[in-house]
Amino acid sequence: MEQRRLAFVLGAGRGYGREAALSLAESGMFVACFDFSPMHAEQTAQAIVAAGGQAKAYSGDVIKKIALQTVVNRISDDFGEERIDVLVSALDVAPKAHMLRLDEWDWHRALDSNLTLPFLAAQIAGRIMQTRGGGTMVFFGAQADMPDSVAYQAGKAGLLALARHAARALAAARVRAHVIWPDAATAPAEALTSPEAAANAGMAAPPANAGELVRWLASPEAADLNGLVLKLA
Repeated sequence: MEQRRLAFVLGAGRGYGREAALSLAESGMFVACFDFSPMHAEQTAQAIVAAGGQAKAYSGDVIKKIALQTVVNRISDDFGEERIDVLVSALDVAPKAHMLRLDEWDWHRALDSNLTLPFLAAQIAGRIMQTRGGGTMVFFGAQADMPDSVAYQAGKAGLLALARHAARALAAARVRAHVIWPDAATAPAEALTSPEAAANAGMAAPPANAGELVRWLASPEAADLNGLVLKLA
């Protein structure tokens, strides 16, 4: 009997996070849909269930590790075991104020949302994945349609460094870490399109849609790929 798999999606309420949650659910995973907005998290979970999938909504102020661990514990209770096969971070908080007028609280809130929370989630999920024989982490970089925010850009630059480090540090545990960078204009120099990445690995080109790309990165087909930075066409 095939094992049930679980995906934990941060920012599942809208945008790329919602796309990833829906696509992963289509592959048969139970999706833990987290969003700062309870309404948006619930809407995504309901859409998955209506389509015949399995999902549940989670929300809360989880910037502190103990709060996030509480959410993970709830997910484990609802799923029936402690397991995270896929972690997706698609959080985007971008204060609009110019850097010379940006309030300190907004700076910390944006950095905590865009970088600290993904780090804490990667730390918790990485430990679980390590005990289960592996897993996949996918982090979303900067979007083109977000405000030109110093806190947003700083957080996303840090997120790229976090993903690079995770790919190295967790490789021995068969935990893979990738970045999808939606804004092609600001994509890192090493960023590839998904067809380029697939061709380099001798594989058929994966879909360019963000949600389906997450699903491909988490699939057995991509099990030997690690540390990719992918830009959307």
